[in-house]
Amino acid sequence: MAYYESIYILRSDLATDQVEQVTKRVGDIIAANGGKVLRTELWGRRQLAYPIKKNTKGYYIFHILEGSGDLVGALESLLKIDEDVLKFQNVRIPEPFDTPSPLVANPDDRDRGERRGPRERVGGRDGQGSGEEGEASFGDDDGPDSPLDESGPETGEEFGG
Repeated sequence: MAYYESIYILRSDLATDQVEQVTKRVGDIIAANGGKVLRTELWGRRQLAYPIKKNTKGYYIFHILEGSGDLVGALESLLKIDEDVLKFQNVRIPEPFDTPSPLVANPDDRDRGERRGPRERVGGRDGQGSGEEGEASFGDDDGPDSPLDESGPETGEEFGG
């Protein structure tokens, strides 16, 4: 048996019980084809990168599955005809991982009040960075490979000639 990651995006106008019904239908198809769901993660309602079927948000659901290639074919045929599914993708993985993905909608993380400090300035328009060594900023590279170096290769060695 092989392991698969399956992710699909549902329409954002669905109620919570409708999202659970779609997830249950997916689980039933997986069980009917001799596979099993090792883990399910609800990533919550998120902004889409681009509009899909006039939707700008969607519910993301992630599964780790164990099964055969026939299982993936049956799952994809269900997801293709389901009107609630906007997009889906199934990927074979070498083995399942135990840690939850970083996209899990966890309200505890939001309530901790942990904030990042102010961003450090790496470089500006004038090429003035924060002054720390090892940082690259635009405009201060005047080395031999600099695009401002007008000498260029004399013998054409860089181009194999």
